[in-house]
Amino acid sequence: MPTRPRLTRPPRVLVASDQRHALRDLEGALGRQGFSVLRVFAGAAVLERAHSACPDVILLDATLADCEGLELSRRLRADPLIGASTPILLLVTNRPNRQEHLGALRAGVWELVRQPVDPGPLIAKLDAYVTVKAGTERAPDRSLVDELTGLYTRRGLARRAGELMLQAVHHNMSIACVVVAPEGRGEEQGGVNLLRDVARQLHGAARRSDAVGRVGMTEFAVVAPGANRQGARRLAQRLQLALRQSANGDGRGGGGGGLVIELRAGYEAVRQRGADALEPRKLLADATRALELARAEGKWLRQGGRVTAPLQ
Repeated sequence: MPTRPRLTRPPRVLVASDQRHALRDLEGALGRQGFSVLRVFAGAAVLERAHSACPDVILLDATLADCEGLELSRRLRADPLIGASTPILLLVTNRPNRQEHLGALRAGVWELVRQPVDPGPLIAKLDAYVTVKAGTERAPDRSLVDELTGLYTRRGLARRAGELMLQAVHHNMSIACVVVAPEGRGEEQGGVNLLRDVARQLHGAARRSDAVGRVGMTEFAVVAPGANRQGARRLAQRLQLALRQSANGDGRGGGGGGLVIELRAGYEAVRQRGADALEPRKLLADATRALELARAEGKWLRQGGRVTAPLQ
């Protein structure tokens, strides 16, 4: 079990379940281990309590009578006061299949926990999650967010990728990283306006569960949990189409002044079986190297030794 970081208060666990007695043993065990347990019995109260209490971990019952668990997780993830780094675990009764794992991953659920709950292993997991969250909150915001674009910096994206890779392991899913570089040609080269427009387009084209960052002067990366190599290629194509549509005259971004935006991209995808294999910086580095190879070979998309032809 990892050493729990020093906190100014006991770590808070928000438990949302309408089963009044089924989790009583878990609540008692959490209390004996120094956790502060905040209990709500309906989905409607979760957002309000999460706002007021700022929990370190959230446990949601998938069978809440008034709200579907995955939808509640999506609403929590969309709330800036909860953010992406608050662990959300979903309590389920049956063994989940692949599609259920994928749906949970896309909804921002870090892990599925089967009931009845064994308090010992779950508490060990919660200790690990509290450690991860505390480490994220200690890092200065300015080192994690790019001032120009509002996206993650390379450091921030690597940290977020580590969280997403951990989730992918728990759901037995792959994870992909696509690194792209826009190239402008025409009457102007875009400069800062081009970078801001590209950032906006990439953020809009990515899924809500993806993480997007600026990882170089003109390089951007998207980390996509649940995506394999085929999914990474589709993501790269979607990003390219988004930039082309913007350049063809949405009237707001880098397409003005005769500027034509093309995209080069590199990607990598991995499927890992254990937390010991997590290397978020290597995933970013491998995708970046694929982009460099694409540039050197004059291709638009590259992964390892494989080359993909440009879109027609």
